Amino acid sequence: MWLEASVFEFMLSAENMSVREVVAKSLPKSVKFLLKATIATTRKFSDKKFRFRRASSLTAEDFKFWHENGYFVLDNFFNPERLERINTLIAQIWQNRANDSNNPLVVDIFTGTDQARRILLKDAPDDARTIPYKLNDLFLELEEVRNLILDLELCQVLNDLLEGEPMVCNSLSFERGSQQGFHFDTFYMPPVVPNKMLATWIALEDCSLDAGPLTYYPGSHKIEPYYFSDGKLNAIQEEMPLCESYIQQQVEKYNLKPKKFSAKAGDVFIWHAQLLHGGSEIKNMNLTRKSIVTHYFRINEHPRDYITIGNYRHYMKRSHQNVPSSCGEQRQ
Repeated sequence: MWLEASVFEFMLSAENMSVREVVAKSLPKSVKFLLKATIATTRKFSDKKFRFRRASSLTAEDFKFWHENGYFVLDNFFNPERLERINTLIAQIWQNRANDSNNPLVVDIFTGTDQARRILLKDAPDDARTIPYKLNDLFLELEEVRNLILDLELCQVLNDLLEGEPMVCNSLSFERGSQQGFHFDTFYMPPVVPNKMLATWIALEDCSLDAGPLTYYPGSHKIEPYYFSDGKLNAIQEEMPLCESYIQQQVEKYNLKPKKFSAKAGDVFIWHAQLLHGGSEIKNMNLTRKSIVTHYFRINEHPRDYITIGNYRHYMKRSHQNVPSSCGEQRQ
């Protein structure tokens, strides 16, 4: 009984510590053993079911790195077998795309070319898969993808970084680099509360530097946000030259340097809503760079807009992206 009481009191006083920091404390071996078992058990439940909070999955050094750099990497987070199931599933989706006339999946094809357009996946030509594309929101249809991007341990990390439970708002599946120019995600999806949005990039295979890897500016999340003429962060196309000039000035002012993420299969790259990032040039189009990018808001700001599949695991209740019809109208 004394051991159990000691562990409980220790956890109450260590609510802001990570698991690694807690077990590193000078405690008797018997107490450490019980403490580890208790932490493992409590991770299965939400904070609301206990009088103490779940111990953070991140250390004080992890949080410091996040605040200073605006990104964090979980090395070798997913195992190869799980990644292979996802890659096989995506290949099957392409192969069988036209078999179901009601297939709702939406894809952006021929990105970065003058043929770029958004269509229903069932209507995509065969050669669309050989050029960079973005397959939108697989999580809305596929449980395997939901379980990957809402992995419990991953969501607990995101919860700690967001200071609130994460909610998937969209996902983008790639087989090649995006080659997208440098941008802030808030150009397209600013959160209700400033900075309370983040993204993950899950490597589904090893990424060669010739395959157009993710490129980012560490520390760029500290740049004062650029507000467009309507007072919002959402990009206004006509005003982008002024915005880009401002960003370049800030990058030079703070001497920020770009880095490329040479990912290994299973790595997870997490970035801040205001981290400046993009896709570098693909030097060899025969190389793939299979990955899933996911953006997360907090459920705090969207109390009626999500579906829950487990503790810390939520996704937005929404339809697929709109697709332009041949006459210029939008359809779903």
